[in-house]
Amino acid sequence: MYTMILLVYLQQNLDVSLDQARLRGEYLRQADCEAAARKLRGPVPIPANYAAAWQDVMCVKVANNVRVNEAAPLDLARALQAHAPLRCQAEGAWERLAAQCRPSETNGAAGEKAARR
Repeated sequence: MYTMILLVYLQQNLDVSLDQARLRGEYLRQADCEAAARKLRGPVPIPANYAAAWQDVMCVKVANNVRVNEAAPLDLARALQAHAPLRCQAEGAWERLAAQCRPSETNGAAGEKAARR
């Protein structure tokens, strides 16, 4: 089974940012997904204070027993803070992501150093 990931890009002067990414639809074949994706690619209404906005779509394979819902995007930073991975372990590029789940560790370490002085 395949699903689409919608990616909405906003341009402000020379900066381009990804505003959201969310799943949409279930397709039995990749060709069906790509056909639907072609219809969704392209410009979208431009919000105030932005120069351009456009939507891209990518099709990805998911397991047949996975249910694709169209819920709002997950706030990953909030999820990590509420349910931090064990000791916030991470390597390489994941270190930046894991840093979001550490505010209490960072503050606690600074407090320990101050107490030792």
